[in-house]
Amino acid sequence: MNNHQLELAKQLHKDGHLFYCTCGTLPGLLQSMDFSTLKCFPPGQPEKFSAFLDKVVGLQK
Repeated sequence: MNNHQLELAKQLHKDGHLFYCTCGTLPGLLQSMDFSTLKCFPPGQPEKFSAFLDKVVGLQK
């Protein structure tokens, strides 16, 4: 099984939401990172998940 936390960190980095590095690349990242390039994470939409659950358990068509 893969390391899902690492996969998530890499994807969030690719999407521009955070900086990702390894121990070996940390010094270079600390010298070059620019916080202004980070994108805000979009707000959640919990109503979509609750509507999905309602459908699954048969409370909604």
